[in-house]
Amino acid sequence: MIKKRSLLIFILLLTLLQPNISHATAKDYLSDNEAKAISSYQKSSHFLKSVSISEIQTMMANNKTFYLYTGRATCSHCSRFMPRLIKATQESKIPIYYLNSESMSLNLDLKTFRNHYHITTVPNLSRFQSNYLTKTLEKPSLVSKEDIIIFLTQ
Repeated sequence: MIKKRSLLIFILLLTLLQPNISHATAKDYLSDNEAKAISSYQKSSHFLKSVSISEIQTMMANNKTFYLYTGRATCSHCSRFMPRLIKATQESKIPIYYLNSESMSLNLDLKTFRNHYHITTVPNLSRFQSNYLTKTLEKPSLVSKEDIIIFLTQ
C-alpha cells in the first residue's frame, strides 16, 4: 500500500513539474558567460552579409569572387575570431559573407556544401572565385586582425 501511494505521489509530482521541464530552452542550460558570448556573437554577425547556400550558388554561377565566413554562435573559437574579423573587414573595406552553420545536421544543402569544399571545421574564412574555393585562412582562431587583413588583400 505504501509503495502504491509513493508511486502515485511521484507520478503526480512528475505531472505537475513536466510543463516546466518541457519548456526549457538551450539558453536555460548555459552559464551566464556562455549566453553572453552567444549574444555578442549574434550581434557581431549583423556586420556581415548573411547568405544561404542558394545565394552562394547564385554568386558562383555569376562568376563572382567573394569571401565567405562559416561559423556558429555556439562555437567558442568562432566567438573569439568574430571581433577580429569584424575589425579587419571594417579596416579593409572588403565585404564578408556569413554562412551560419549552427543547424548543419538539419540542413542537407549546408552539409553537402561543406563536404564538397572540405570545410571541416569552424571558424572558416575562405575566398571563392566562380565555382572554386581558391584559398582558406589557416587556423583562423589563432590569427590577428592584421593577418586577416593580409589574407583579404592578397
